Amino acid sequence: MVELAHKRRRIGIYGRHGTPTVATTTTVAPAVTAARYPLPCLFSALIHRQAPQNLAVSTQSVVVMSHPKPLGPGVNAITGDHYTLDLNSITNNTFLNKTPVRLAEEFHDQNAISHLAWNQRGTTLASADETGKIALWDLGSASDQWTLAYSVDLHQPLAALLWLNTDRLYDLSPDGDTFSRTPLEGPRNPFGHFAFVVVTVHGEVSVHYQRGGKIFSSFSTVLPNTGRMGGSGHADIGCFGMSLIGADNWTRISHASMALDHDGDIYLATHHVDSRPMSVHVYKISVCFPGISTQGAVLCRPLVKLRLTASNLSSSLGNITNAAISQLLLVQKKSGIQLVVGFANEDAEGKYTGLIGRWMLQNRTLKIPGDVIARDIYSGLAMNLESMNLEFLGGVRVEERFITSMTKTRHGWLVIGLSDGSIHVEGRSDDEPGLLRSQSAVDVPSIGPSYWQAADAQTFSDGDPDPVAALAMSPNETHIFCILSSNKLGVIRVTDVRTEKIEPDNISMINKALKLSLLNQIDDLDIVSELIRINGLPENSSIAEKVIQDVLTSYQIYCQQNQVNPVPVAPSSALDPNDDKSLTLRDWSLPQLGRAYGLALGTYRRLPCKTVQYTNLCKAIQLPVILECFIGSCKSNFSDIDKVLSKINGQVGCNYLGYNIYGLGAMTISEEKATLEFETSSLWSLMALTTWTLDFVRWILKKWNVLFHCKRPKNSKFMDIAARPSHAVLLIHKESRSALCKVLVMINEFVRYTTSTTFDLPNLPESAPLLLRYANHLLQNEPIALKDMLAFLNALRAEEADNKDSWSLLLHSKLPSNKVDNLRKITADFSEKFALPAVYLERDSTDIYDVIQKRRIPPATKHLWTCVRCHQYAMPRRQVSSDPCSHALWYRTLGRRCVCGGLFTEWL
Repeated sequence: MVELAHKRRRIGIYGRHGTPTVATTTTVAPAVTAARYPLPCLFSALIHRQAPQNLAVSTQSVVVMSHPKPLGPGVNAITGDHYTLDLNSITNNTFLNKTPVRLAEEFHDQNAISHLAWNQRGTTLASADETGKIALWDLGSASDQWTLAYSVDLHQPLAALLWLNTDRLYDLSPDGDTFSRTPLEGPRNPFGHFAFVVVTVHGEVSVHYQRGGKIFSSFSTVLPNTGRMGGSGHADIGCFGMSLIGADNWTRISHASMALDHDGDIYLATHHVDSRPMSVHVYKISVCFPGISTQGAVLCRPLVKLRLTASNLSSSLGNITNAAISQLLLVQKKSGIQLVVGFANEDAEGKYTGLIGRWMLQNRTLKIPGDVIARDIYSGLAMNLESMNLEFLGGVRVEERFITSMTKTRHGWLVIGLSDGSIHVEGRSDDEPGLLRSQSAVDVPSIGPSYWQAADAQTFSDGDPDPVAALAMSPNETHIFCILSSNKLGVIRVTDVRTEKIEPDNISMINKALKLSLLNQIDDLDIVSELIRINGLPENSSIAEKVIQDVLTSYQIYCQQNQVNPVPVAPSSALDPNDDKSLTLRDWSLPQLGRAYGLALGTYRRLPCKTVQYTNLCKAIQLPVILECFIGSCKSNFSDIDKVLSKINGQVGCNYLGYNIYGLGAMTISEEKATLEFETSSLWSLMALTTWTLDFVRWILKKWNVLFHCKRPKNSKFMDIAARPSHAVLLIHKESRSALCKVLVMINEFVRYTTSTTFDLPNLPESAPLLLRYANHLLQNEPIALKDMLAFLNALRAEEADNKDSWSLLLHSKLPSNKVDNLRKITADFSEKFALPAVYLERDSTDIYDVIQKRRIPPATKHLWTCVRCHQYAMPRRQVSSDPCSHALWYRTLGRRCVCGGLFTEWL
């Protein structure tokens, strides 16, 4: 493991068994010795102030971290292959990128970051520093594109920050047979997507919410039994200024935690380091957003006070004398809200002890006899008094170490970081779903019977312990991210690491988790890494393809049924290819299509034996996208576009080389004047799309002809062309073939419009003659005419593979054996027009294309992006006046993310 430093892309990663695994791409700066606090200093800091939350992982797997003290200020975004660096089979194909978030660093100046938190969708990051300045940062199409959405200065440090939810998510039902949309947890902002609750160290509770666009508002209150201890204050100069003038007489909250329960209530736990006896206060916060004639309001109601005396702690957690609270955490369990308190103790000899106590928040009914109140009136009656109580559940004792960081999973299981750098995870209950290692799989207990050690102790180069500074879970809780005090970033796999036979339940859980990630639009690369690991085990080489095919087929049925609640885990009926009402890929919206292709691309890109399938998926996803761009660039009515794309020249039947192509409802190219009109600002961009399509046609024709015309020895293992993957399947894949036909028709309309219509280019009008010259010669130099190519594609329409769904052909990329003879006959019939020397001499270009603009990327490009999911490349999108393509409407709309839905990150 190596230290993270500016201008370097070398990141150390924990392996599966806690051993460091290093992934290196480029090293620019030499390693330096990290500054650090000694353990007594860290011990004292954790007692007097909550540990900073300087690590956050979004639902899109973007990791944002700030440097732990005493290192200098800095905020960085880490993107790339976080989860596959411990898989030796694909280590050479992985990359990581560390990008400083300059705007956040400038906004917070030299102040240390105290809180980092992503919103539910993983699109906006909240950052807060030790002076009380809060900012919201919107993440753009790449990890280095951030914009400030909102900022506020509270003039006092934060004790806790909680985002309010905006979406209802799907979750697995208790019986494991359906996915149900859970109710929205917590209050929801009725005006916009952003809303969060903040508690300051002085007890001020404020709700900040979006009213629309860049307009935000807030309302606040003060916690009961907090505030000033007397005298007048000077809130305008902040807590640090008040401390300098001797007027700082606030009751300070040293530790705090907030959580939402299943009923949507917000709970807050606070602790004052100066309170005697040591105690924890629990509050219930109710938020009411403003209406038409009402103002917003926050109600904070005290629920219970937990007194932690030395005698109480000794009886429950063991003999301790000088224990102090170092960690405070509220967790949501199925049974309700639990309070987890971490204690740190130092004895007279300087030895440390850590303790973890857990209490359940529950209702208590106290019956008061009527005789006690008024014997004459209420004799024989009883009055029930409802109250809340904290019931002690149990605890864990850690010898010779103390707790430096603590986090939780979605179901309330704890992850503990200790002062020696080791990490311990609470095993998942066997009756709860998830990929986290279960308690029954814990072989050797660590700090407690239900805990297991995920990472070994870490040390500095001089042998001193390297404490854990922060912890965070991956989107689907298969990995843990951690920061050590030396500023090293670690990623630890926390699933079942057994390498012998994999149980069917594990495969089933991965299948369900992938379906949930698609339904909830959460990044699934952490689950994909687990699937790849299992696929690499003996006798499991085909697991990945089977799981991905089942997941995509189910997702296709979900989109067709358009069900909201509930959704079956295993749909009872597959799609019928003979049913005209069946959903096809071309009927999907682009986000649905991108998410589905993105899962397959993200998996196959990381499997070395699936290069052909990966290439086919990359090409197949581009065809409907290009068609959408052509349609979006038309000024004509959609009815006219639909008429052109479905035109059959009014003929009942027409023979072409013996094939009744019009009888099949085939598309043709009109010889008449262009009937569609295009946006003049998009003409140059459509030229790039046309060039990409024609390059693809030449490439796929070469692959097809080489496959069918190449002579092989009779006993050769390559004799059966249906036995191995090939790129030729793209021409018999129904959706890809149909999209290609329509794109060729649109290209013909585009060329005819450009060459036969007088137009003025709004941007760079002097380039109009060059555009006209390109358009006149665009189709003349092609070895295969568009009309002949369409005839060939229409002839292949009768031989489309009979698949139960639209994915199996692309995922295995093998020609159907029962179609090979007919395909050979069609190829022979068209050989006179297609088996030309120009087709065979078409070289396999090593040029890379921009996945968004569809233009070749020059070899000398200095700045290049790559998609974190599918690893396709793109050039940074900036609207340059000298680039006429950047003004196209489709380009500005489509360019927020990769076509597969992945985030871009800097490559060069």
